[in-house]
Amino acid sequence: MLQKNRKITFILAIISAIIGVMLTIQLRSNFHPIHKESRSIAELRATLQKELEKHKNLLADISKYNQLYYQYETSLNEDESLSVMKEELARNRKLAGMISVEGQGIVLRIVDAPLLPLEEGSEEEIPTEPVVGGYTIDDEDLRWLVNTLFANGAQAISINGHRMVATTPIRYVGDAIQIDTRTIQPPYEVKALGEPDVLLSALKLEGVEENFRMANKEIIAEKREKLIIPAHREERPIRYMKPVKEKGES
Repeated sequence: MLQKNRKITFILAIISAIIGVMLTIQLRSNFHPIHKESRSIAELRATLQKELEKHKNLLADISKYNQLYYQYETSLNEDESLSVMKEELARNRKLAGMISVEGQGIVLRIVDAPLLPLEEGSEEEIPTEPVVGGYTIDDEDLRWLVNTLFANGAQAISINGHRMVATTPIRYVGDAIQIDTRTIQPPYEVKALGEPDVLLSALKLEGVEENFRMANKEIIAEKREKLIIPAHREERPIRYMKPVKEKGES
């Protein structure tokens, strides 16, 4: 009988231990809820929203080109193809930077950073930011600035009066920076057509202003309601296109 009671007590102890472990796990789950799932859902929602915006933009492009195709098709029937082609040519000339454009935007002047006032007993003025290893503005910095502006909605950009297009190089030649084949000298003035607040916010978020401060340079920004960006003046040689031969020509 005593052995039987011990066996029952042992079984009850095991059952109690199992119940205790289950209660402990349940209590810990209630006191320390896991938020990983909610965070992942929020990230998925943000990603889905971006993809929906891309999808919307693609649908808008499809609609635009379908409309253009319809105009071409209709104009062929109505003998008005020439006017439609001229409109499309004017639009492409504008996108390619072959004509000047006008609108709201910003003007950025890259100048030397102001110096701190002289302290008593000091012989030299102290820059507001130390030059790190003799670092100064170079072609890579200007490319970064231009790419940041274009990536954030800039419709047209010029540096010291030189229009930037898709094929415009910014490079070091000797001791100077060249845009296409033209040498530019500091101070640099960058004009960008687009939404002013968006472009200025992008410069801060991407760290462009901080990068220029490392070289003792300061970006002075100015919003403009009316800004004119000149046309691209460099000649672009035709490398791959060939004239179409008339029928019968060998």
